[in-house]
Amino acid sequence: MESVNGHDAKAASVRIFLDDGALPIATHRPPATFRLETSELDDGEHELRIEAVDTIGTVGVRRIPFVVANGPGITVTGLRAGARIRGPIDININAFGANEPFDPARAESLGPIPVWTWVMIAMIVAWAGWYGLEYFETPAAFAQTPTYASNSALAAAQIPATETTAAVGAVAGKNAAGFDYATLGPQEYAQNCAACHGASGAGVPGAFPSLAGDPIVNGSDADAHIRIVLKGLAGKAIGGVHFASQMPAFAAHLTDAQIAAVIDHERTSWGNHGPLVTPNQVKRDR
Repeated sequence: MESVNGHDAKAASVRIFLDDGALPIATHRPPATFRLETSELDDGEHELRIEAVDTIGTVGVRRIPFVVANGPGITVTGLRAGARIRGPIDININAFGANEPFDPARAESLGPIPVWTWVMIAMIVAWAGWYGLEYFETPAAFAQTPTYASNSALAAAQIPATETTAAVGAVAGKNAAGFDYATLGPQEYAQNCAACHGASGAGVPGAFPSLAGDPIVNGSDADAHIRIVLKGLAGKAIGGVHFASQMPAFAAHLTDAQIAAVIDHERTSWGNHGPLVTPNQVKRDR
């Protein structure tokens, strides 16, 4: 037992005060259990003050703030705490009791959803739609249906892996293996290449090399052409000329079929006559 100057310092009693009351609402000898009946209190902020007195009269104090909410819950829309207002305003007020079944329509604020929220939702939905169309290939089971028969990326995926460059030739916009580059090639070139090399493949002097008549584009070995598109190129003289701009790599965001199509488009345009390639060749070089 702890003592102070020979006296017992154990708490002899505890007194319980409510808010700023001068008189205690209860006095007990510790340890004790005390029941606070909140239904007799007004809703709002309160404070319980507990004072412990030992045998020599020393007082210890502890304060516990709390909030009573026995009455109906209240929602207010149209006026915020501390707001600066002028003129007439419309204030929506709603209330629901704690013993009532929860009704989201009554509990939620009646304020409108902000415009920026709708804009963000529309942008996310549009992005999701674009992503699905761009990156999810048509299932093979639907490849021959009228809706999906023209999906060149799916058709390319069905090409046997045994094809070689020697077996490839231009036949009405398709190579000998049936890979149709005539539609996909110009589209991918316009989206990914024309900004630098130009719609006519002439390039920009000193900045971007011309593809028309280029020996790599017309070369019998297409692997060099494929690797440049896949991995990019920088710092190499082309036809004895150093170009200031760097050729970016497209391996990360173009499929094998897209890269094969754009290469075949370059090899059959502007007077070029290089042998065509297939998606499987791109896959092998990747």
